[in-house]
Amino acid sequence: MEIQLSERHHKQFSSVCIQRGHGRRLLVLSVLLATSCTVPSLDELYAECDQPFDAATVIDGKPADVLMGNKSSCRSIKATVEFKGFVPGCLVVRATDTKSGKELTQNYSAPVGQRPASIHVAVLPPSGWGVNVEVSTEAFERQCEGKVIDSSTRSAALAYKKQVPIALSVQALDVDQDGYVGVTSGGTDCSDGNPRIHPGAEERCNDTDDNCDGVTDEVHFMLNQECSLSADCKGIFRCNPVTQTLSCDSPTAKTVYPDADGDKYGQKGSEGRIICSAVPAGYTDGPPTDCRDDAFSINPGAQDLCDGEDNNCDGTSDESFPSKGQTCTNVPTQCEGTQQCSADKQRLECVSSPAPKWYLDEDGDGYGGVTSVESCVKPTGPYVQQPGDCDDGNPYTNPGAPEICDDLDNNCDAVRETVAQCPGQAVPTWVLKTVESDSTWLSASSWGTRTTGGVWVAGTNNRLARMTFPEMTFTVLAATNCGALDTVWSSVWGDPTNGQAWLGSQGGKKGYLPQSSTNCVAVHDDNLEIFGLVGLRVNNVLSLYGASASTAAGEGLAFTWDGSGLPTYNSASNVLSEVFDVHAHSPEHVLVVGGVSAIPRARIYRFEPSSRRWTQETVPNGDRLRGVWVVNDRVAFAVGDAGTVLRKTNGTQWVAISKPPDIHNLTSVIAFGANSAYATCTNGHIYRFNGTSWTRVYSGNLRFNDITGTGPDDIWAVGNSGRIVRWPYWP
Repeated sequence: MEIQLSERHHKQFSSVCIQRGHGRRLLVLSVLLATSCTVPSLDELYAECDQPFDAATVIDGKPADVLMGNKSSCRSIKATVEFKGFVPGCLVVRATDTKSGKELTQNYSAPVGQRPASIHVAVLPPSGWGVNVEVSTEAFERQCEGKVIDSSTRSAALAYKKQVPIALSVQALDVDQDGYVGVTSGGTDCSDGNPRIHPGAEERCNDTDDNCDGVTDEVHFMLNQECSLSADCKGIFRCNPVTQTLSCDSPTAKTVYPDADGDKYGQKGSEGRIICSAVPAGYTDGPPTDCRDDAFSINPGAQDLCDGEDNNCDGTSDESFPSKGQTCTNVPTQCEGTQQCSADKQRLECVSSPAPKWYLDEDGDGYGGVTSVESCVKPTGPYVQQPGDCDDGNPYTNPGAPEICDDLDNNCDAVRETVAQCPGQAVPTWVLKTVESDSTWLSASSWGTRTTGGVWVAGTNNRLARMTFPEMTFTVLAATNCGALDTVWSSVWGDPTNGQAWLGSQGGKKGYLPQSSTNCVAVHDDNLEIFGLVGLRVNNVLSLYGASASTAAGEGLAFTWDGSGLPTYNSASNVLSEVFDVHAHSPEHVLVVGGVSAIPRARIYRFEPSSRRWTQETVPNGDRLRGVWVVNDRVAFAVGDAGTVLRKTNGTQWVAISKPPDIHNLTSVIAFGANSAYATCTNGHIYRFNGTSWTRVYSGNLRFNDITGTGPDDIWAVGNSGRIVRWPYWP
């Protein structure tokens, strides 16, 4: 056998033989060629042509769709298979060594949802194959079996370290692209224009051979043969034109279910009964969804009630009431409870334990009257838990009060005090005495208590009078160092902490007189007449408030004062009417009263500590007001001309109450509660208010100007010609 080698192959072959141990001399090489060294194949000549295949092997830089052979090779074929007119369901690719007949075979199916126009096949011939290789392909409709739709074959001559390209193509018509080739192209699709018709399709009852099996619907579905829906529903098999399914054509049929409670819902899970006649008793043609067929009110159409039942058969009870059982607060009583179903089952309500009663204590004596609130939290306002107050407008009247000499039933036992409880007088009465007959007493102020305090009286002729317990008579003083003989002291306030008298005069003088002194200390004089003066101590800091005249016609002034510097009057932007009296209970409840000449005449102003302004309050129609008394931050009285009486009982709203019987001009008022007040008038009378009406308790003929006292058993009224009247007896 003659072997032709190129110069390069000679060198390589020599190297091979030398590596086998025979190459020391060229002569030896010639001998070996003739004897023991055989001719290797091309793959044997190059060791790199028979290495394990790396999965990253690519064609033109991209992974191959089909890889044939599992070893690297210095010789390869790149076959492109083009699809024309259809995409095979399966493709068989075969590579054959023309010399030996050895084959490599690989199947290919396109990924689901993809319709490639072509694929690439990489053929890596094993070592030992010859130069000539035949590549063929066979296309099938679905699986790689049965009828071959089309095939293609190409031959290639292998070359060292080259990728030999070849092109193959398979062709058929799949017009509707349902994966089946039309019968005219050698396929099995009997209607290639309809993607719903092909051999793999489901046969439908529509007078069409949907699965191309050649069997008619009449035979496939046994049409026109007798059928039965139930014992009483006979018919024949026909195609339903809407659903294209087989149906038993019978008289109108319906399925009914057991309905024991008659609510038109069948028992859930029950077996239906097909009928063609009227619904039999105990059945319904409604749906079988009733979870309680023994209760008419429970079915899928029922409203969800709050009763622990699954009323609407949705598998959950009381789902419309998600907060059931949760902690809540009973709004009316503020008691903690739980959300529970209401009696009508329509809602949740907060159910709690019974709440304690709180009774409105209008007079602040610790006992409530008839008005009560049930609450687990103390209500806003003067509420207490002790009931039984027989007069909730008088702090001196309650079940625990001692009987005092006020001509009232103080301890709510329906019996007034006895003479023994009114010492110093056989019968309690209003006792009149004249103190300094040539003076007119204009103002009076009590301090302390009936047994530990005293009373100051101020008036004309620079006169002051003082009585301090246990004295029995007034000491009349001239205000030395403060005023001349003609000084008119129009207002006085006794400081309860030390009994000191703070004074205001008709001429605008302001000063004070210590309790046990006769020397007055003058502080300020601005020639503005002072009609009323009152003081408050907060944290032992003194604040004085006054009602004064103004230099402007028809106007008045109100002032605040610390007792040492200049008083501060209302500003020009805070104009007041004429004002005639002032009283206070707290810095938040300081009132001055007065009025104008036009109707409505009455005016009341309240001091605002934050803005330092006097704010006009809303009051009913009434004549000018001359006196005011603030009991507490809820209760106050104001009196004036023509018997006008206004009362505040809720801390905000003023109302007009009944007038005293004589309808005289009222000059001053003192009050101990909403139902306990005393007023004086210009005609010398004293009136008492019991919460409903006024009663004249003292009759005189000279004007009273002021009234004061430490309680309803210690009241003083002062007036003209040195008159001073005291209840219930003179000390």
